[in-house]
Amino acid sequence: MARSIADIQQQMLDKIAADEVLAPLLTSTSKRSIFRTFTFIVAFAISALENLMDILLASIEDTVSKAAPATPAWLQDQVLKFQYSDTDPQVIQFQQGTFAPGYPVVDATKRIITRCSVTTNLSNSVIVKAATGEPPAALTTPQLEALQSYVNEIGIAWVNYTVLSDPSDKLYVKADVYFQGTFSAVIQQNVIDAIEAFLSSIPFNGQVKVLDLERAIRAVEGVNDVLLVDVKARANSTTLASAGFLVQNNQVIGRLWNTVSGYIVGETTTGNTLADTLNFIAE
Repeated sequence: MARSIADIQQQMLDKIAADEVLAPLLTSTSKRSIFRTFTFIVAFAISALENLMDILLASIEDTVSKAAPATPAWLQDQVLKFQYSDTDPQVIQFQQGTFAPGYPVVDATKRIITRCSVTTNLSNSVIVKAATGEPPAALTTPQLEALQSYVNEIGIAWVNYTVLSDPSDKLYVKADVYFQGTFSAVIQQNVIDAIEAFLSSIPFNGQVKVLDLERAIRAVEGVNDVLLVDVKARANSTTLASAGFLVQNNQVIGRLWNTVSGYIVGETTTGNTLADTLNFIAE
């Protein structure tokens, strides 16, 4: 903050009064004395410069406050605002002065991204994962290409952006579920529903934790206990045979799975779905 002329001049006069050589020579209290005139002129110039610097700083801070910060949270928000149409290309524009991105016509019905995560590394690379719809699914090739172009346009010039949208990861669960016999008619579907609900509740690009899976099953009404025999997770592009074990032969191999696509569902391979691999034992 700029100092007043009087404050600046007084600081100079204080320095003169403290100087062993100048103090005995410059003793006049007249405002029109030569040394007081000189200090006033210098103080005026310094104060004027400091005021100009304050004006410049305020202008810079105002511009920065309105400009796009390009943080992961900001980019995620912008991706969720992405608009797409098969017949009407959506062209992004930048506001004059602030360069904030936006569409000339905001149409929420054209916002197709329902899930998004943004991760960064130290090599100026940013990974954007996205999915569309409810339940989430992979973007089509034209949608993915349009989103990649959009991210490149609104992103920072020297940063490499990679946009990914893949089909869901898959979780294979072989388990013995001990339950109260009075729930025989509904126990299988209730447990399957609980597992699928647990998987869908995982934050996008989150982790599947073995302990949380076990808790989700045990929380089903009528379930007395569960023994996880084999639990495997895989990206959609990986075969079930090559899936990574979290539990193998009742032994925990890995406590969690970092989702590859960002989201995960029960195994879909014929003969290995949740309906096929859960063993229910009445007690």
